[in-house]
Amino acid sequence: MKYQEKKYKVDSFVTISKLLNEKGAKNEKEVVTMHYYTQQPNNEVVKLVEYDNHNEIHILTESNGKYLLKQKIPVLTTEAGLKWLKDKGYKIVDLVKMVYTDYEYKNGIVGLYVINDFLYSVILDFPEGQLKTIENEFGLSNIEIINIPYNKLLDQLGRLHSVDL
Repeated sequence: MKYQEKKYKVDSFVTISKLLNEKGAKNEKEVVTMHYYTQQPNNEVVKLVEYDNHNEIHILTESNGKYLLKQKIPVLTTEAGLKWLKDKGYKIVDLVKMVYTDYEYKNGIVGLYVINDFLYSVILDFPEGQLKTIENEFGLSNIEIINIPYNKLLDQLGRLHSVDL
């Protein structure tokens, strides 16, 4: 079963947190990750994700603002992941910190994300065909969709930090 991610920009988590609680969604612990996005000419994503206990390269494809995780490649360390990106020809990475809590709900995930300590975002990660229903359940159908990678949004907002590899 293919899962798709859809991202929304929200002002706060007050309303959606209340709905998650009312619907009995089960939350996991808060997670802090650092993402090293490569710069792409389109909205595809190739990035290193640094967790507290492991690291992965994520490759995602985009279609109409929805993202599909195509590949996860484990790497031993952050340095090994950055070297992997450099060996693939990337010269710069964009730094994106994500603090989030995922909630399990109806065969998918509702994620509450704070990006770079200021941008509030909800990510729905559900099987194809379920996104619209879940979007309606949580009152997201009229909320601004983030249809570009977070690094590009941060760049548009003048709040992107990048480093050379």
